[in-house]
Amino acid sequence: MILNPELRRNLLLECNTHRFILVGGVLTGVFTLVSLFNPNGSGNLAANVGLVIFVLTTMVWGSHRAGESLLDELRARTWDAQRMSALSPWSMTWGKLAGATVIPWFAGSISLCVYFFGRQGATVFERMEIIATCVAAGILVQSLSLIGALVGTHVDKHGKSTLTSWATVGILALLYAYFSIYYKSTDEILWYGTSYNHTNFLTASVFALAVWNSVGAYRLMCMELAIATKPWAWIGFVLYLTIYFTGAYIPADCPLPRAIGLAAAIGLVVSIGATYLSAFALYRDPLTFRRLKTYVRNKTHRELFEDVPIWMASLAVAALCMLVCVAMHFAPEYSSLRIENVRLGAIAIWLYAIRDLTVLFYFTYRGTSRSVESSTVILLALLYWALPSILESMGLQKLSWLLRPPIWDQPIPSIVIIGVQVLIFSALCLRRYRQHISPLRFS
Repeated sequence: MILNPELRRNLLLECNTHRFILVGGVLTGVFTLVSLFNPNGSGNLAANVGLVIFVLTTMVWGSHRAGESLLDELRARTWDAQRMSALSPWSMTWGKLAGATVIPWFAGSISLCVYFFGRQGATVFERMEIIATCVAAGILVQSLSLIGALVGTHVDKHGKSTLTSWATVGILALLYAYFSIYYKSTDEILWYGTSYNHTNFLTASVFALAVWNSVGAYRLMCMELAIATKPWAWIGFVLYLTIYFTGAYIPADCPLPRAIGLAAAIGLVVSIGATYLSAFALYRDPLTFRRLKTYVRNKTHRELFEDVPIWMASLAVAALCMLVCVAMHFAPEYSSLRIENVRLGAIAIWLYAIRDLTVLFYFTYRGTSRSVESSTVILLALLYWALPSILESMGLQKLSWLLRPPIWDQPIPSIVIIGVQVLIFSALCLRRYRQHISPLRFS
């Protein structure tokens, strides 16, 4: 472990006596003041302050340092040399996660020790469970920050912007608020009709999400180092989220057709969301479709699966979920919940995703990488909201259906309308592809 060159490099950069003394002195002063204001230790004040300091140091500061470990190399123009080194993607990933965040983890360890010894009214197991959850949450947000930095390398090659790194702090705040609501609750959590203790369930959820984020950071590092991978991990993550969220809707005595329909509908939403996220965030190679066509023609299946973009893999999962939802059209209706009655509307939802991806690639094939995502978002906002709202305000509601058809009330006409939109944007995208991409040749 200590022989990892990336870990040793980050430890040499981060670890020095002055930093350890400064952090230790500040924490000692804070907890001394807490003990002076609360000498009896009532109200678990010291323990609560310890948790707050852990959040501020290990989670907020640590997540920032995890992303900055990569962005600093971009600014110093040493990242290309790192990419050409003999380090494996896994060594590079955990070398940055463990090395660049050593000072925040040092501060967080002290805070968790104060929490453990200062917490009153809780058993040793309960205190250890909270500490384990905090550690998992720290790993989660730090790996998420590294993912944001790896995605940002395609946006800003010089690392001048730390937006992707600090964006994880906002996600951290949302996650912290979400989990705090449930940790304060005394209710049991029903998952697939079985009752679970809310603390145990959410601790397991945080651990699982931390593992998936670490795997995601590793796979993105593989992409950055040009290591060929297949999209099975991404498909597994989509299926995991589908199984996880489906459990909240399925009761104990749920019939099998209803459970299948619910899983398909939730899988459709999750996979399409994953498709949008990966298509907008990751690099879109204009020659991908040509290479895939060549692999299919030459029957080189290994290269085909290695070059398939992950957005295409999750879109294929969405297509399977769509077919199951359509098959549920002939099943009985079990409830009035919209998520259980997608049915034929699933085709329209899937076609919406195809149309939006076509718009994204239309701007991608423009020949410049600037403002591709922003131009796509503006056009989609016009199609989804602005133009239909203007037409409806003018009393032209049926005319607005040409842009935003009622997929729940009129699924079949909506499928036809969105299908026509897909054909129009596909024709425009194909024309631009032939103008800017098709004349190119590759070996």
